[in-house]
Amino acid sequence: MSRIQRSCRFTAASLVLCLLTALPASAAAPLGIVNDTTADLLNLRLDNGREVSFIRLDMPPGGQDDMENPQEVCDIRADFGLGLANFHAVPLKEVQRLVFCAEHPACLKLERPGHAASHLRGKYRSLLPQPGDTPVCHFEQFRPGMTMEEVCTLLPADTLRDDNDAILTSLGFAGQLWAARLSPAHPQSTASARKGGPATLGHLELRQPLSGQKLQALMQHLYRQGYAPWQAELPGIDMDFAEMADLGLERHKSLLEEALRHLMEAGTGEATVMLAPAAMLPLLADADAPQQDVQLFTLTLRQTSRTLIVDVAAYQAGKQL
Repeated sequence: MSRIQRSCRFTAASLVLCLLTALPASAAAPLGIVNDTTADLLNLRLDNGREVSFIRLDMPPGGQDDMENPQEVCDIRADFGLGLANFHAVPLKEVQRLVFCAEHPACLKLERPGHAASHLRGKYRSLLPQPGDTPVCHFEQFRPGMTMEEVCTLLPADTLRDDNDAILTSLGFAGQLWAARLSPAHPQSTASARKGGPATLGHLELRQPLSGQKLQALMQHLYRQGYAPWQAELPGIDMDFAEMADLGLERHKSLLEEALRHLMEAGTGEATVMLAPAAMLPLLADADAPQQDVQLFTLTLRQTSRTLIVDVAAYQAGKQL
């Protein structure tokens, strides 16, 4: 069963009621969630007018899961990583399955026992800038203790957020435009974030459609910035380049390039590549913690959804990786 997080629009006096309504019903009917799209379905946001529920899914194309059926009319927002599909006033009473379909970017099918399936068409909002648009800002360096404002000073107060309070926006990085998630180090509500000042940036995720050209451009940018392959996991292959120091950096790059080329040609499978500053690679082989502040990159090539994901993290000297 998927994990559900809820937030209520009540005053402090209604906190007890909020907690009671957030408890799952003991005999609640399950609601099947099916991802028949070609994208990853990360989470759902359900709003019945009294409370907002988040259901974490992280569901690949073709995946399915169950959740408790609220049996109410809800606005539903589906987070597909590269965009959000919004459906207004979805009647969930007696619905057995919600099927997100691939006919168009915001397609939802409701299945009820003994009834013909009904189709809803919602509105789709891309998290990637459109051709000719510019991103909210450009990003290059992520250091420990950096605040949200230091990353993007132009973020409006009503910026979209996900269930982890991560800001959903667009960023420019490595000469490309990305759908970005800026996660605070200590998740807090939007209201408290506004009152308490800028949150510290905990980690940053960048997404865009996967292609060999985009991947190569990203890798070349990181190499020019002094980064080198550290570790890589591909189907049937695990590489630790820190343990192959005698082969040299150029050989590391060629080995990784060949492995990734075969993966892209195969068209299936998933790969993860970690990159670190080349000068720090010998130290990372034996150390549990970096000797100096460092920004690290983890690239994920997800071919089921044809998505390129870049996870950016900053570690403080002496802190374990």
